[in-house]
Amino acid sequence: MSQIVDGFELKFVSRVRKAERRQNGRLIDTIPVTWAKTWRQAPPVRPTAAPKGSKVVAAPKEIFLEVWYHDAAEMEARKADSAPFVVALASTQSAEGKPDKFSEFRGVFEVTATGEVLSPNSLESKVIRRAKPAAEA
Repeated sequence: MSQIVDGFELKFVSRVRKAERRQNGRLIDTIPVTWAKTWRQAPPVRPTAAPKGSKVVAAPKEIFLEVWYHDAAEMEARKADSAPFVVALASTQSAEGKPDKFSEFRGVFEVTATGEVLSPNSLESKVIRRAKPAAEA
């Protein structure tokens, strides 16, 4: 079953934990699916002192996600590539002692790999922005 999220039609492909991303019925690509429970916000950056009378605006928080890969070769290729890529954020249904199961999509994001290995088959990725369909970009 597919779901419309952020202007894209997404369909979860369970055997590879990826999603087919379509727009107007046309397949764009197959993207990694990451779980909402891995969403992590970095502590806010403290602003430097501002001149008296000016308004101090804190920088936005940085957001990170854990992205899993099918095998070590796929993970190493992504780790070496600094180009942004797209992931689908999904929520899960968890049962005690059992693996997480896909529940629904929550968003589509452009991310870039930070290079930090989180497990033998996952990397940390920094969220750049929410992805938008080509007509709205």
